[in-house]
Amino acid sequence: MSGRTAGIAPFGFFRMRRLLFIIMLAFFGRMLPAGGANVVREARQVIRNARYEENGDEARKVTERLNTAEKNLLDALAKEERPLKKAEMYYMAALVQCRFNDIENEKVYLKRAYDTTLYYNSIYNAYRYLAKCDSAEHSMGEGGKRKFRPKVRKRLLEHRPNLLNAGRFYLRKRNYEEAHRFLGLYLSSAGYPLLREDFLAQNDSMYARVAYWMVAVGYHIGAYGDVIRYMPEAMRFHRNRNYVEEYLCRSYLALNDTAAWLHELQRGLLNFPDHVYFFTSLQEYLTRKGRYDDALSFAELMIRYDPKNKVFWHAKALACMRKKDYDGCVESCDVVLTLDSMDIEANFFKGLAYCRMAKRASDAMKQEDLRSAAYQRYKMDMVGYYARAEKPLERVRGLSPDKADRWGPLLYQVYLYQNKGREFEEIERLLEQTKESGKP
Repeated sequence: MSGRTAGIAPFGFFRMRRLLFIIMLAFFGRMLPAGGANVVREARQVIRNARYEENGDEARKVTERLNTAEKNLLDALAKEERPLKKAEMYYMAALVQCRFNDIENEKVYLKRAYDTTLYYNSIYNAYRYLAKCDSAEHSMGEGGKRKFRPKVRKRLLEHRPNLLNAGRFYLRKRNYEEAHRFLGLYLSSAGYPLLREDFLAQNDSMYARVAYWMVAVGYHIGAYGDVIRYMPEAMRFHRNRNYVEEYLCRSYLALNDTAAWLHELQRGLLNFPDHVYFFTSLQEYLTRKGRYDDALSFAELMIRYDPKNKVFWHAKALACMRKKDYDGCVESCDVVLTLDSMDIEANFFKGLAYCRMAKRASDAMKQEDLRSAAYQRYKMDMVGYYARAEKPLERVRGLSPDKADRWGPLLYQVYLYQNKGREFEEIERLLEQTKESGKP
């Protein structure tokens, strides 16, 4: 008995030590960060067990477990260097997001309240993880095995329509920041290496339309680089191409790229002559820079295209005024007035041009002897020009009575130099009242 007992004791001792070691390993294993294999295995288990729960507390627990699984995967990824293992972790993180989406989908099916933001963001996040999964595999080089690529490609194609649905949803809500995020991923994902064969040359039937939306929202939120990037594709959309060109011009202007802005303005003017933004912007720039001959040339070019467009004649009248070609200004205004006798700007510039001619005659008159024939001729010219200015300026007064500071000083001269005492006194009182009302 004693010999048998002595032989058994060591065996029992080592067995107890081994059992104790296993228990301690399990205990400390829970306290230490999980390794790559563990976090993937645990995440897979969490995903498998995650279900839609009617009970609020249970639903929160499901959400917490999924969030924890994703966090553990990302923490492990920060330390992982093996490309294939990183790909596996990214793929599993994508599946976590897909499970979130599945749960929200089930709520929709059961007609329960669902979280729209979570519904769409889960697809967005899954897309980003799937792309990183493929990128990690791709980093192994040509000889590396593409274990996840077929599955990644399948999921990307499956969920891509929901990126578009999200973009549309946020467009309707006028949430342009979010619309930009989802539409941008929808467009850029067509260039993913594993999807290039699926969207060769971006022949996706929706691609041009979405590019147009992207240009619009990109401009509205100040993402001017995306306006420039997607403009060529947006131009394939058959509608609103003039606005695409306008957004491009405005984006270059916002980026202070004057050369590109001017280039696109001229291209827009030639391609979309009826869209006045290009013409008026170009005219304002040329006039501000004192390039009156260029402004006049563009105005005459557009008049040849559409002789009945008042905008082009207005521009010519202004260019002539700046060049001190007052006869040309009056002629341009007369064309507008044959089209619309009540046009305020044409009447104003016609009256102003005659006042400028009267001032020029007055300046010349002052250089002559009071008794000379030249003096009398210049004086008659001056009075005659003021007389011609009277009718169009009075028409401006009738059409815009609240703009006395604009037409008042001109009518003051008109009545003064024609010796119209009653009219002169009236306009003098009016100007005094306007001056008094403008005092602080």
